[in-house]
Amino acid sequence: MAEPISLREKKKAKTKFALLDAALELIGDGSFRNVLVEDICERAEVSKVTFFKFFPQKEELLIYYMSIWQAECFVELQNTGKRGWEAVRHVFAKVARDSEKHPGIMLSLVSFLAEQKMHPCVPLLSEAELFLRFPEHEEREALGAVDLHQIFQRCIQEAARDGQLAPHVNEEEAIILLFSMFYGAYLTAHLFHVSDYMACYELHLKSLIR
Repeated sequence: MAEPISLREKKKAKTKFALLDAALELIGDGSFRNVLVEDICERAEVSKVTFFKFFPQKEELLIYYMSIWQAECFVELQNTGKRGWEAVRHVFAKVARDSEKHPGIMLSLVSFLAEQKMHPCVPLLSEAELFLRFPEHEEREALGAVDLHQIFQRCIQEAARDGQLAPHVNEEEAIILLFSMFYGAYLTAHLFHVSDYMACYELHLKSLIR
């Protein structure tokens, strides 16, 4: 039987959630670059000392957003039972849906990753964070270890087993192309002033579907 989560750990998780929520509200349709730590802390009613204890650099909030986002995505896929290309479409549709609520977050994330020349190595969510964010989910240990690469890998493997992967790409190439679509198709839609992000994702997906 798992040990109960301490009130201290729950409080830490709630504080991190509050800081992230405050940042998302302040970003709006703008850039995270223009959001001040002071304003995040004021809105979340958290001191700057506490902020930097959890996030030594302001931009780490973007990576934290990605940690929670991919966990949410994994839970949604498990709950809906979607697989293969339908699961991929669900991932992309989630990006489109969430961009309506927080238009600036995805562009800020893409910009940050481009500057850092890296794909995010997202931190593992704590037991308290998983418990508070997904109280009904029973397999929280597995949930805490999931990442977007694993999600895409499973989707591509399922598509390949179903005979729905285009013959000109292998599975590893397809995963790389999904990441290109995940970030690039969104950016392309923004640059061409296309409001239907999902239509842009579908256009790119055609190159992988048999």
